[in-house]
Amino acid sequence: MASDIDKFVHDQLSVWPAVAAKYRALKSTRTRTLPLRGMLVTLQSNPGRMPIFDHGCPLCEENYMEHQHTLPFEGRKGRKYNILVNRAPIFPNHLVITRDIHAPQTIWHRFPDMLDLAAQLENYIVFYNSPNSGTTVPQHAHFQACPKGYMPLERVAERLLRSVRGGETPAEIRFITSVRDAQLYHYQGFNRGIFMLRATTSKSMAKLFYRLLDCLNLLAEETEPRFNAFTYCSEGEFRAVVILRSASRPQCYYAEGDAHFAISPGAADMAGFFVVPEEGDFDRLNAEVVARIYDDVTLSAAEEERLLWRLVRTQPRIEVGIVSAPQIGFEIISDGAGPQQVSYREGKIDYNGVLYDELVFEAVTISTLFAEPSFILYGEGEPMRFAGTLKFIVNEGKVQAVNVIGAEDYLLSVVSLLPETQRKEAAITIRTRLMERIAHRKAGHCAVRGPELGSTEEVVTWLAHRPASTGVPEEAPVHVRYDVCAGEHCWRYIGLTDHADAHARSVIDETWGQTNGNDRHI
Repeated sequence: MASDIDKFVHDQLSVWPAVAAKYRALKSTRTRTLPLRGMLVTLQSNPGRMPIFDHGCPLCEENYMEHQHTLPFEGRKGRKYNILVNRAPIFPNHLVITRDIHAPQTIWHRFPDMLDLAAQLENYIVFYNSPNSGTTVPQHAHFQACPKGYMPLERVAERLLRSVRGGETPAEIRFITSVRDAQLYHYQGFNRGIFMLRATTSKSMAKLFYRLLDCLNLLAEETEPRFNAFTYCSEGEFRAVVILRSASRPQCYYAEGDAHFAISPGAADMAGFFVVPEEGDFDRLNAEVVARIYDDVTLSAAEEERLLWRLVRTQPRIEVGIVSAPQIGFEIISDGAGPQQVSYREGKIDYNGVLYDELVFEAVTISTLFAEPSFILYGEGEPMRFAGTLKFIVNEGKVQAVNVIGAEDYLLSVVSLLPETQRKEAAITIRTRLMERIAHRKAGHCAVRGPELGSTEEVVTWLAHRPASTGVPEEAPVHVRYDVCAGEHCWRYIGLTDHADAHARSVIDETWGQTNGNDRHI
């Protein structure tokens, strides 16, 4: 596609005089550099960049201008895009890649399309502005692209990630985490909230990218976090830079008089290519003002620290006995097999006519985040959704369903059923007792089980000599085959629930790992 793009841009500008003039003007635009926090920021005076909008959404086909042509690109699952020459360019061959339908700007489900586009445009870098992070058309989904090498942060990322691929880890970056063949690094220069990713497959890259955004989303009130993202292909792998933000515009944008600068940073600006739309601002900008602009729109030190903690924190897995019955209906959401059933037969678990001592449907979940639903249990009432692993065991002549789940995911369900005023204190108290319960069971101090007793005499003898106490207070019942049950005498647990609102998530996130006498388990 790369050769087609060059021809497409040339042919488009040859018949579109108004936009061609803007691209010619780029060749003579004023630029200068400023040293800032270990990087050279490029300032571009670009007063001619005011976009050409006739009416309506400029990215909808019915509002395309005369002479405006498109090049098709097909994403995943039938998503179609139009590649356009940018009407308001910053770079030569500046492209806009827009959905062929009017749909809101969002990266959810579309990042794989962005990666596929980068793979086809081998000499280009593809970038994205989330809503409230520099996009001028938030109501219509789109990416942008330009030839590689123009943005200072892009050049820094390529140097650092090349070193990593060569077996070195430069001092400017710190390894954070990985997903399969993808790695995430925190860049510790320039500005806060900058992350670099590399992967050999788009699937792993997308999983790690969304994991990063999931951690940030807890900070944001919008449906999508504030960020700018860049991706490209190099040395046979996918590479990306993500810049996380706290605001759309700096304070100087709203100031008056000499304190006013008409700067609304988008992806290019955040990557060190600072576009100045008003000519009078170009000469007034200095390193101090630019640094202040960056500080106004990037994460605070506290937000960055909290995000880094979210990315690496853990939660122990616990086993929760949820349903016990002669037969249990269930559905594993990811396998597409639909509703299934297990039943008790001959002291074992009958599943599709085969007998099992134990049956496990494993679900791999990320321990640092709140888990998504993985299975459904069917009973007399409404179907119940659960996250984590589903395990079936035999218990007291019935099939017992056990949910193997992260302790914090379990607490989210338990705490969400309580009044808001009680949730924070309850989260810490229940977590404390839960950890004690887990430790007690692991140490082998479960409820005392008698021997195989075959006669009345044996029963009487055992009762006379059984231990006086299990070592566990009567108000904290201990289960033999799992840590806690879903009943009221432990803590009521109904899996994923609509009650797990933003407040409940905030409480668990804030107290994650905190027990009485211990701040956090990290």
